[in-house]
Amino acid sequence: MTRIFIENNELDITKDFSQQITFAIDDLNNVDSKSTSFTKTIVLSGTANNNRLLGNIFEMGNSNFSNEFQPNVGYNFNASKSAKARIEVNGLPVMKGVMRLLEIIIDGDMIEYEVSIFGELGGFFNSLGSKKLTDLDFSQYNHTYNVTNIQNSWTNQGSRYFYPLIDYGNTSPTNDLNFYKKSFYFTAFRPAFFVREYIDKIITGSGYTWESQFMDTDYFKSLIIPNNQSRLKFNRALIFESRLLGNYNLSDTLTHSSIYTDLFTNTASEVFTYTPNTAFNGVFNIGLRGTYTITNSDIGDTQFRYAFATMRIYKNGSLFYENQNKNIGGFSTIIGFGTSPSYTFSLKWNNVPVTFAQNDTFSIKFEVYATDGAVINMTLNNSSMSITTDNPILVSAQYGDFLVVNGTIPANVFQKDFFASVLKMFNLMVTDDKYKDRHLVIAPYVDFYDTDTSTFVDWSDYVNRDRPIKIKPMAELNARYYQFKYKQDSDYYNEEYRKKYAEGYGDRIYDNEFEFTKNTDTTEVIFSQSVLTGFTDNDKVFPSIYKKNNGVEEMIEHNIRIMFTKRITGRTNWKIYDQFSLVLATLNVYGYAGHVDDPFSPTNDLNFGVPKELWFTLSSGLLFRNLFNIFYSSYFAEITDKDSRLVTCTMYLREKDIFNLDFGKFVWVDGVLYRLSRVIDYSDGELCQVELLRTLYTQYDAPYYSTYYLGQPLFGGYIVYIDGSGRHGLIAPDWNELSPQLQWTWQNAITYCDNLTLNTYSDWRLGTLDEMRLIDPNQSFIPNFVNVGFWTSTEFNSTDAYYINMNGSGNSYFSQVKTIVNVFALPIKSF
Repeated sequence: MTRIFIENNELDITKDFSQQITFAIDDLNNVDSKSTSFTKTIVLSGTANNNRLLGNIFEMGNSNFSNEFQPNVGYNFNASKSAKARIEVNGLPVMKGVMRLLEIIIDGDMIEYEVSIFGELGGFFNSLGSKKLTDLDFSQYNHTYNVTNIQNSWTNQGSRYFYPLIDYGNTSPTNDLNFYKKSFYFTAFRPAFFVREYIDKIITGSGYTWESQFMDTDYFKSLIIPNNQSRLKFNRALIFESRLLGNYNLSDTLTHSSIYTDLFTNTASEVFTYTPNTAFNGVFNIGLRGTYTITNSDIGDTQFRYAFATMRIYKNGSLFYENQNKNIGGFSTIIGFGTSPSYTFSLKWNNVPVTFAQNDTFSIKFEVYATDGAVINMTLNNSSMSITTDNPILVSAQYGDFLVVNGTIPANVFQKDFFASVLKMFNLMVTDDKYKDRHLVIAPYVDFYDTDTSTFVDWSDYVNRDRPIKIKPMAELNARYYQFKYKQDSDYYNEEYRKKYAEGYGDRIYDNEFEFTKNTDTTEVIFSQSVLTGFTDNDKVFPSIYKKNNGVEEMIEHNIRIMFTKRITGRTNWKIYDQFSLVLATLNVYGYAGHVDDPFSPTNDLNFGVPKELWFTLSSGLLFRNLFNIFYSSYFAEITDKDSRLVTCTMYLREKDIFNLDFGKFVWVDGVLYRLSRVIDYSDGELCQVELLRTLYTQYDAPYYSTYYLGQPLFGGYIVYIDGSGRHGLIAPDWNELSPQLQWTWQNAITYCDNLTLNTYSDWRLGTLDEMRLIDPNQSFIPNFVNVGFWTSTEFNSTDAYYINMNGSGNSYFSQVKTIVNVFALPIKSF
């Protein structure tokens, strides 16, 4: 018995209903695409129940007010949105996803609805629609743009934000000629967000949940999306601000004259340019505070002395605003001969309206005038000037700004394109969880298949031998050439590489040498690759993204990029400067980003192929561990092998087979092992077609996993346990680093571990009982270890505490004795 549900409400179907579902995970004819389950068109009769559940949409004048936060059914039904759906056969769910209404047919009194149902992946992509990356909210990471946050970000890989060193052009002071491109202005550092968090926000923002062991690896968690603007810009209402927090002296030693200077610059030539391409309407606000003296220089006896101030604002060189003769302090006094009285003042010019178009210039001049015989000496302090608008716009970020980071996210990038490109880069397979609604499971091809032979299923008895079995060599299905490429961009180094080699930096063409086909299958991602550069002493390596015009570097808007990150130490001292070439910091570390995971000893590369030329010196390491070799080579070894076969046969599959359908399990048929490719037109109680790819290899190397070993220094401690996959484990600190070595009660031990920071790494905690049992045999890998007892507790119940005596023999006893004191706490952390 087949049943169809929409938003958990059952639809009416006819007795001769045939759902004809196709289940798929991969498209062997098109490497560039991923497949999802779907049904052929389903025809539903216009019964009273179906009409009600579909909001009586058949009525010509039907209209309703729908609420997207309520189930898409009944009066709230919206045909332009998908509705949660599932198909059950004999009580077992064989498909779940979303339903889409295709057409309504009215023939006299007969009403029919044509609908189709797509699996969870199809529903997820439909839900993304036209959403862009800029629709995501990273506002929890708003922060001050300063050197402290730049440096701190280098130890926060995997979360928050990261400030990579990227040469965007004109970012290195020309006066630092001893080591060209050694020191940099703060403008070479812009906040970038991690790919994993983009993925999480995209999926959860569409009402789905997800899991992925691959995306929890250090490999993936180190990936970022850098800022791609010509200059770092963000949306704000305050587009210009200047403050005088200290003293700023204005003086005129000439009698009968006035002070006439550019405000806040102390020069006569400072002109500011409005650079955004959006027209601006806003206001000036200027507040001046300070003290001044009026000195009697050549007038005898007594004389009235007066001081006046004039504010002038110039736009494109012409006077735009003038406010004359504002009495400073509002005084009138008699000054004795030779006296120099001091006065305080506070002046404000508020809400002066102004409009700007792109490249309009403005300057502000402040004039102070006194009556005859006066010499003015003035000091400004705690003064400010700002230009604000009611409609926030993109403006260039200045050092010390409070960054509204949502404005720094790459613009005009669709979330669905971003997600699809990540799938393409790492050859990721996406399935749904049969027990959880709207839950995606993501894994690379090299990890997707369960190689445990006990999980293999035998479908030999399901084959219908009365129907033809078709066996097609994969040479008849495949293209001759497979091209993997990054999107072309026009920055200087990408153009230089393309001119020399007629291909993109990091691209790869794979030739399977099949004789009977000549066509090319292209896989292209939305990202562009970034060429790494190194200069002079090769002390730092970084991406360079700019154009050159007659040898002059030019900042440019450029395509979105993706990069590894790492905190690189041990560099020759270098400096970060502000815009006035004042030193903000002198460092011997930097935040690296680029297509290799380490520019001095790489083990992984985000290129598809090995570049034909490098613009830095590679002293050691590997470049062959690229995207193609890691994530695609095993796939192509399977589908382009001379013995590769695609078998299509007819099978009778029961509802429990469909319920337990798992594309990650290998299938036996007549003693030959296959990968399941597609189940076509399944319907309850009927025959269906099944496509199977002959399995030639069941084990793959996964070189993107870091190679760990016991005793290895890592994240502020030393590895004392590694799990069976070799990817995760436990770290303990050097015993001598636990200073002071005190004895704790259990409660104090928890606090101590939670607050511990070693070598800038936090996240230490009190280990669980099971974790201590794993560590016990490997305690010799803890440097300077002392054989004593330790507190531990169960992970999920903080009221339980255990005591473990590591006596060095490998045999420990455990007891739940919270009352014991005078024992140490051994902090640990996971990796």
